[in-house]
Order: sequence, then structure tokens, then C-alpha cells
Amino acid sequence: MVRRRQRPVRPITSARKLPPCPGPKLHAFQYRNSPIEWYERLDKDRTNQSGIEGCVFRAKIESRDYAVKVFKFFDPETTRWYWETLLGSSFPIETVVFHTDPFYAECRAYGRIKEAQIKGKLKQQVAIPCHGFLILKDQDKKLLQERGIDLGVENEFLKRTGENGFVRAIVKDLAPPDPGVDASSLSRILRDIRWLKKHKIYNRDIRVENFRSGKLVDFGSALTEPHCILDDFDKNNKEEARDTRLEDLVMFDDMVIEEGIETGIRAMPNLDYCQKLRSWERLVG
Repeated sequence: MVRRRQRPVRPITSARKLPPCPGPKLHAFQYRNSPIEWYERLDKDRTNQSGIEGCVFRAKIESRDYAVKVFKFFDPETTRWYWETLLGSSFPIETVVFHTDPFYAECRAYGRIKEAQIKGKLKQQVAIPCHGFLILKDQDKKLLQERGIDLGVENEFLKRTGENGFVRAIVKDLAPPDPGVDASSLSRILRDIRWLKKHKIYNRDIRVENFRSGKLVDFGSALTEPHCILDDFDKNNKEEARDTRLEDLVMFDDMVIEEGIETGIRAMPNLDYCQKLRSWERLVG
């Protein structure tokens, strides 16, 4: 019996685009081999999922300042309780990682945005511009660890994907700290969210802290189709699938209310009114 030779795992450092699975992909940063000058953290005031995913720094590369988001090592075992219930124990764990790891979530979302820009289907910016991913050199990893930055725990799965020991990052424009969410910007923000939804990108973190200059800045929680979780919802829980695809619109309305912004702009219909209307129709029908 002839055994099939197992293909060697290619290290992530040689990748030109990520993730290595069907669907949208993000390109490598143009200056990925250039030295990095690290400055202050930009996300210390954030209290959401971002701190669990990694840290954001101001950094200078090739004489230009960027915002560099450095991601922690991702271990799919920490979320097995969730995805295994939906997908089953035999579902390929690599697919789970490429669809749910916050680093790959950002790669896939920005990859879809880049595709639309290249094809001329997107003229305006719908998010803070992204310039690609990079893999940190050993000296950069060591410097961050010496600063006390928690990069997470390396795990067995990383060896199977060629990522063991490599710290991943995404490079974006350095935007002013002001969220830029007010009555004058809401229509543009809603337009951007609707564009993302139309192109099957669901940010799932529509809060004022996730905006800079009126543009979304973080996609670490995003689902971008095709996506294994949404595929499962489509087959087995259509109501959950619908709610997931509407979640950004609901969160937009919640953000407007929480921030006390006086405006008539709404993403969703007036549900109380619709409910009363249905009740009234039943009474008079």
C-alpha cells in the first residue's frame, strides 16, 4: 500500500495573501521587511473585545506613521464549546480557525473591501484604510514582550498551520482619536454599514469606540461570507442567520440611543409601531 506523502507545512512568513482558504484574502504589507519603530499604545482606553484579541500601537515604518494591531496567538480549543456544538467534532478545525481567529477575521473583511476597490465597485472608504498584514521579526516580538505585552500562549495547533512562534499584525492608517460619531456623520456611517452588509461583511461591533473619524477601525469580531458559522445557521437555524445579518443595523440604532444623538436616522423600522400595527390589523381584520 502506497502512503500519500503529507505536504510540508509552509511557514506563515512566506504567505503573500491570508488566510489560506477559499474566500477573500488580504495581501501582505508592502514594507513587511522594513524595520519598525514602536511608540505608544493606542487602545488603552478601549474596553471591548480588542484587548482580548491583541494591542494597537503607533509605529513608524519607512518614515510614515501607522496604526499596527498586534494579535495574540489564537487557540481554537478555547472556543470549541461554541463551534463544536454547531459544526460537530469532525468539522475541519483549520476552517474554524481561518473563519473565527480575530486576525483572519480582519484579513477576510479587509480582503473583501480591497477586492471591491480594485474592481472599481467601491469609490468611498467604508473603514479606516488597511495596508496589509505582516509577521513580526523576532526582535520586534522580544521588544513587545519586554514591554509586558501579553501575546497569549503558543499552542500545538499553531505548529500544524506553520504559525508557531510567529506574531501576526495588521497595518492601518493612523487616524485621529476622535470617533467622529455625531448627527452630521450618521447618514454616512449607516451608508457604510449597509454597503458592508450588502457585500456580506458583518462587523458585529458597531459601537462608538470602534470608530475613528466616522469610519470603522476594527474587524476582529467580523463574519465575512462564506463563513462556516453562517452556513450552519442557514441550514439549521434560519432565524439566527437572519438576526446575525441584521445585527449591525440593530447595533447602529442602539449606538445612536446610547450616545444620546438627536436624529431621525434609523437603520431598523420602528418595531414597537410595527407590532402595534399588526395587533391593530388583527383586531379590525
